[in-house]
Amino acid sequence: MKLTIDSSSPALEQGEHFFYINGFTMHCYIRGNGPVALIPSPGWGPSVDYMMPLTALEDFCTVVYFDTRHSGKSTGPKDPSLYSLENFIADIEALRKFLKQPKIFVAGHSGAGHQALAYGIACDERLYGIIAIDAIAAQDELRFAEMSRRIAKKKNEPYYTSHPEYYNRASELMRSPAKAQMTIKQIIDVTGGFYFYRPELAKEAFNKMECNDDVLKYTQEAAFQTKNLLPELHHITVPTLIISGEDDFMCDPISQAQRIHENISSSKLVIIKESGHMPWIEQPKAFNLACQNWLEETFVLG
Repeated sequence: MKLTIDSSSPALEQGEHFFYINGFTMHCYIRGNGPVALIPSPGWGPSVDYMMPLTALEDFCTVVYFDTRHSGKSTGPKDPSLYSLENFIADIEALRKFLKQPKIFVAGHSGAGHQALAYGIACDERLYGIIAIDAIAAQDELRFAEMSRRIAKKKNEPYYTSHPEYYNRASELMRSPAKAQMTIKQIIDVTGGFYFYRPELAKEAFNKMECNDDVLKYTQEAAFQTKNLLPELHHITVPTLIISGEDDFMCDPISQAQRIHENISSSKLVIIKESGHMPWIEQPKAFNLACQNWLEETFVLG
């Protein structure tokens, strides 16, 4: 596919920006050169900073990393009904229009991957392509069964046999309704290691993540991330790269990545070994190579 690059919009200057989008102030970082790629934060509270930098994308695209409504440095409404999946799709579309781009890439991780796929379902004709990184598409019985299996498997891994108290606290909290009363930071402090193939990386990685507990409550009330996207993924016809960490327990390759791939005929699936929920942190070379190969094989800059 040949891409037409239009970076003439004055809003696309490199650096940190604040744009007024859909009634709130959206915080963005713009880096790289090429066709525009929009990357939202996950939506339920974390800022987008933990995603930066995605160097393979920045080498090919003008990447717009942005904090979704009321996350990070973005403002947002205090009405929980305004944090549905449809609101997040509308914000991506409004940002595309604000930047004056006929077509864009959209990429996202986890809850942001959910947004990217949902945007693709709704606005396929406005896309060059999609990159879904450890994305969630369906919170169903298969997903929760696979999550339970993977948590149980961790008990016998070297890190947890050496730190049985960590495993016991984390696995207990994952099953406990008590976490609904805890802050995001409190939950991550107990369970963060589960997100990584190498649990010792969790502390540094999560220290880069700013979280907003108000947004978590709003999105929970609005049932954000709960929609099963699988039946509608066939509406996506643009090239789609699906990346999944082989050891991801939260958005695992079996219940999420594989089924996303099966439902998007134009997709490519890459499973990154020795990686959990954040492959660009644990395996940056493999992650960057997957993105670079897909971009170079699929698109021609013009």
